[in-house]
Amino acid sequence: MSEEVVITGVGLVSSLGLTLEETWKALLEGRSGIGPIRGFPAGGFTSTYAAQVEGLEAGALGVRGREARITDLHTLMLIKCLRDAFEGSGLEGSQVPRDEVAIFGGMGGVDYREGDLVPAVAASMRKDGSVDYGKFYGGAFREIYPLWPLGMLNNIAFCQAAKELSLRGENTVFSPHAEAGAQALREAALSVSEGRAPGARAAGVGGSGSAAILARAVLAGMAKGDALRPFSSERGGTVLGEGCAVLALERKSSLAQRGAAALARMTGYGEAFSLGEARPDGEAMARAMRLALESASLNPSGIDVLIAHGDGTPLGDEKEIEAINEVFSDTGLKVYSSKGALGHMLAGSPAVDAALAVQMIRTGTVPPTLGAEPLDERARFVVLRGGALEATVRRVMVSCLSVEGQCAAFVLEAAA
Repeated sequence: MSEEVVITGVGLVSSLGLTLEETWKALLEGRSGIGPIRGFPAGGFTSTYAAQVEGLEAGALGVRGREARITDLHTLMLIKCLRDAFEGSGLEGSQVPRDEVAIFGGMGGVDYREGDLVPAVAASMRKDGSVDYGKFYGGAFREIYPLWPLGMLNNIAFCQAAKELSLRGENTVFSPHAEAGAQALREAALSVSEGRAPGARAAGVGGSGSAAILARAVLAGMAKGDALRPFSSERGGTVLGEGCAVLALERKSSLAQRGAAALARMTGYGEAFSLGEARPDGEAMARAMRLALESASLNPSGIDVLIAHGDGTPLGDEKEIEAINEVFSDTGLKVYSSKGALGHMLAGSPAVDAALAVQMIRTGTVPPTLGAEPLDERARFVVLRGGALEATVRRVMVSCLSVEGQCAAFVLEAAA
């Protein structure tokens, strides 16, 4: 990047809290946000647990009327995190014009609300309980809420959030898996570094829990079981999670002009893709990690903590173990995964992990990885378990991947 990019504010919502501080405290205490799925009957699925967000209401965020009708949890989380990131960055009330601030996001697929279709279906029913399509196309379809298709477009959430905060700069939404969240962070950093925006917001959103989202994860061979056990020899599959994080980015040179402080800086990024039959692929993961180290001008021994993807799937963790062993051989690397406590947020996970990396750097503390017992004997690195660890943390790498083969890694460092 042509100019150093720093992180000046963070917003986070998870199943363990509606702020970064609440979530961080719960993680240090070893608490898990994973529990039985609420909101729809999940008994027929291979996974009946998830990490779900509670207590976030549209009214409390000032979203009312027609806007509230098409505003689902993923949009509320994004609005909340954007506001918190703005407040933390010190840009609120500054001279930076909002219409030049960029926003980039990673977000998975979202779904319409079944309730929006119920009136039309009810008006089309025969006495025997079957659907009369003549009635439906003859006029009953008009009972469908006219804006219901907007609920299926993940970029609508970013449009709503940008409108709420008057953000009109460069913007893009990436989808659907974890590498999408990493790409959003990279594009936000480039937008700032190259002077296309005075500031940017990089967001990652884990979509609202629904039967359709769970079904997609099951069909992809991901979601299985009621516990997520990163790098455990007894792991069986992942558990989905709701959540969101937003990072505020700007050029280091602009901080002195307004007396602000940097929380961390982004120094390295790498991505790779495998065309092999096994996806995800350990070789591609290793290549992404090496590219991130190279762009940050670091040796493997320069990384203090790796926040691994660690989604608890048999193949995914196996290949990630291979990649970490290969890249960080004999360095005594400390590894952490947030998913045992927060679930797998898909495109939202990298931003959440980046927010946690900032906290590790700021506090010199690393939470324990939940569910990693007994550890897979092939892991030749230190998976942090049992309790929070106090350590000097200056550089953190975050690794993420997709079941389709895309891999990414990035490096966050302490502010110079």
